[in-house]
Amino acid sequence: MAEHIVSLVIENIASQMVDEAVSLARVRDQVEWIQGELRRMLCFLKDADAKQDGDERVRNWVADIREVAYDAADVIDSYILKKMRQKEKAPIRLFNRYPFFLNELVARYKLNKQISRIKLKIHDISNGRSTYGIENIGKRVEGTSFAVNSLRERRRSYPHSSEEETVGTDEDIKILEDQLINGELRLSIISIIGMAGLGKTTLAKKIYGSSNINKYFDCCAWIYVSQEYKAGDILRDLCRRVMGLGKAELERMHREEMEEELSSFLEQRRFIVVFDDIWNKEAWDDLKPVFPDTKNGSRIIFTTRFRDVALHADPRSRPHELCLLSDEDSWKLLSKKICLEWNAMTSLPAWTEELGKQIVKKCRGLPLAIVVLGGQLSRREATYEEWLKVLQSAHWQLLQDPTHCIDILALSYHDLPYYLKPCFLYFGLFPEDFEISVRSLNLLWVAEGFVQPRGQEPLEDVAEDYLEELVGRSMVQIAAKKFNGRIKAIRIHDLLRELAIKKAKEDRFFDIIHGDVKDCFLTRPRRLSTSSGITPKARDSSRIRSLLVFDQNEPILKDLKKFKLLRVLGLESVHIGLLDSDVGNLIHLRYLGLEGTWLKRLPSSICRLLNLQTLDLRSTLVDPIPVSIWKLPELRHLFFNKIREMVVKPPKDVCLFSLQTLQGLCIGQTSSVELGLDKLTTLRHLSLVGHFTLQEEAFRRWIFNSKGLQSLKLDARTRREDVTMVTIPGFMDFSSHIRLNKLYLGGLMHKLFDVQDFPPNLTELTLHGSFLMEDPMVTLEKLPSLRVLKLKHSAYVGKRMVCSSGGFPQLQFLKLSFLYSVGAWRIEEGAMANLKELHIVECKLLRIVPRGLWPVTTLSNLKLGYLPHDFEMRARDRKGENWYRIEHVLPV
Repeated sequence: MAEHIVSLVIENIASQMVDEAVSLARVRDQVEWIQGELRRMLCFLKDADAKQDGDERVRNWVADIREVAYDAADVIDSYILKKMRQKEKAPIRLFNRYPFFLNELVARYKLNKQISRIKLKIHDISNGRSTYGIENIGKRVEGTSFAVNSLRERRRSYPHSSEEETVGTDEDIKILEDQLINGELRLSIISIIGMAGLGKTTLAKKIYGSSNINKYFDCCAWIYVSQEYKAGDILRDLCRRVMGLGKAELERMHREEMEEELSSFLEQRRFIVVFDDIWNKEAWDDLKPVFPDTKNGSRIIFTTRFRDVALHADPRSRPHELCLLSDEDSWKLLSKKICLEWNAMTSLPAWTEELGKQIVKKCRGLPLAIVVLGGQLSRREATYEEWLKVLQSAHWQLLQDPTHCIDILALSYHDLPYYLKPCFLYFGLFPEDFEISVRSLNLLWVAEGFVQPRGQEPLEDVAEDYLEELVGRSMVQIAAKKFNGRIKAIRIHDLLRELAIKKAKEDRFFDIIHGDVKDCFLTRPRRLSTSSGITPKARDSSRIRSLLVFDQNEPILKDLKKFKLLRVLGLESVHIGLLDSDVGNLIHLRYLGLEGTWLKRLPSSICRLLNLQTLDLRSTLVDPIPVSIWKLPELRHLFFNKIREMVVKPPKDVCLFSLQTLQGLCIGQTSSVELGLDKLTTLRHLSLVGHFTLQEEAFRRWIFNSKGLQSLKLDARTRREDVTMVTIPGFMDFSSHIRLNKLYLGGLMHKLFDVQDFPPNLTELTLHGSFLMEDPMVTLEKLPSLRVLKLKHSAYVGKRMVCSSGGFPQLQFLKLSFLYSVGAWRIEEGAMANLKELHIVECKLLRIVPRGLWPVTTLSNLKLGYLPHDFEMRARDRKGENWYRIEHVLPV
């Protein structure tokens, strides 16, 4: 983690040297010296970070480097802040400039003094390597620390739940046994994936020991694969277990001989081999050549935390992902564990159920945590009072557990590449069981500087890849997904959140205020999350770079001037009427989240936030919008209100040339599209409301020239009665918008675009209030990549719809709502062959389930609402005519 902190400081200094060249000109040499020394220390940090858990001297040395890096960043940023303030106050007339020059000299003197202190610290740190005996840290024995290695051994020997201590796995066993015995004849790899502690190894052991499996396969082997595996050792283990070779015989064989002998032996047999806890792709690549594919039904089982490892080994086999236990199964597992430990009863006393179910809720369905707490309970006196104590201290019990439950989870953290560690720790800032928006999270990571540039790729896309990697490593859980496959929201398991908080506090990465203020600010954290209404002390606030507030009535906003180095200010859903003008003094601010605050006014000082990247004003009452926001040079994402129209008048000299997202802007008669908004051609996401026909030609040109658009929402709907004012501009040509995959058109359309005028890679389309007279399905079914289609609120006002055979080849989600005139819908066989979800709401003339739905076996979710009684009866009555044809649909 220290490696990433120092890297961020080095990159920040380099950026400041360019962006603030004038401010730092007089101290450039000293700043560059600090930058160079930090670069040299960085060479040692990768090894030091890995080894610090097992060596107190290394841990102290790493902490010293981290502190000096923090100090360097604070000193430089504070100096730039002073220079900016002096610049704003600088007098115009020459005879008034003497006090200004005097202040500048004082500021420079203080900076030189602070830099001198930092240089002394750096010299001490360099000398300390010799004093502590860690000067050759890079030459030590390869691998990670003794502490981490011992954790791995502990995980390897951890007493996983025995057969009597598992619940909820019967269906998993049935599915996996069927794949192993009745699957394809080719050599296939069945991967069991999921986060640490879910019971992957336990499940694999139950299958491996099954009598059905033992009868079907000729030979078998169970191999544990460590993070620091050695292919030669694994080969020897395989030869010993599969071929029965002895130690002496194996020692005489070269690797090539072992590979040849093993491959030849397996070629004649149907085998099953389990690789338990495999961490990386290279492990399989090293071992793959010894496993022949004789098309006889041989199998390999992986247990792994990493989806990409599973897919790399066998892209044709879908990994079997374990889920967290339900509350009911969690209680069953706890009961079994305690009964087994007490060894005296088959069921627990009646009074235990109420408390027991509350205890397992703390585990959030994680079997490892349940078994650990079961062990704690079994060693206590069987009384209500003792169980209540465990309930009240459940998280503490898991952190202090002698079997090191949290440390077993920490293995996944230690394995993260350095650039992902701060991203993982960041989850700890959010409240327990909080559903985190992926879009907001990505913008926060970019603002924090966690995301490393990757060529010309937008940082937001790189951030999304970071999140995908954390999901693939089972470090976070997907809470919601879009139909295009991208993640919409995530959450983190409570124990992994506790791990993030524990590690973050060790590194002074962040702190959380959730109770008595005396418990906080002992380590001068860099970031702060608060949900308690407690205001931190001024001496602690000056170094804070990020402030996330989750309390609706937070008094902390009265003291914004204390947070002078703030980069991130997240105030989503905090009830505030006014934002202090001091926010304009936060010149380092990159993210200002005000969604749901009901803010009424934005101070004019916002124009001083020259580093601001994200401004979120959704669900606020801000009116009007200061014109100055259109001149913030670094602004990348601008969100206006989504609950009411704001008065926004972009000037003709718009300067937002980095803008990627513009959402909720109202286009009206006073909006400057030509020579104003039409300069914004770098947009990737654009959402507009208002009257597009007033400046139709300029508007059409603007959209046509915005070739980088990925999503576009045009909402012409308004309360005005004049229907001509709610019209979507006609003859719009999107054929050259190859990146545009999501399109929303709300408003009157005289005619639907021709197929060739739609974006060629469109995956999601919504038509709202279009009042189309001709059946839109005739055109829309020809869109080759369309996956999501929503026709809403009189999008079509004809009486009959037809979906032709072979139409909508990729469609997965279809919603028809408030189509009041549609009475007949015919779906030909072969149409919508991949449909998964169908919603039909308020289509009052639609009376029968289309026959074409019967053969669509992919359909798994049918939602009906406010439909004619006979339609719902036909769909819901499981004894009704033809129900059996669509009874594979799950919730109806």
